[in-house]
Amino acid sequence: MISLKTFHLFFISLSIILTIGYGIYELLVPSNPGMVSVIFALISFAVGCSLIFYCFRVIQKFKTI
Repeated sequence: MISLKTFHLFFISLSIILTIGYGIYELLVPSNPGMVSVIFALISFAVGCSLIFYCFRVIQKFKTI
């Protein structure tokens, strides 16, 4: 059985890969004309960076538990 700690780290990592991957995809293959795709990509990168920060915080928290 997989532990809650391992599952949490796996799920955060998967979320980071998906959000940053979507941002790259939006820049390379725009789904909407104009600046809408760029805005979507920037939002996706911002969420991805937030998740990276969150991942480091979770790792630090798990070290104390």
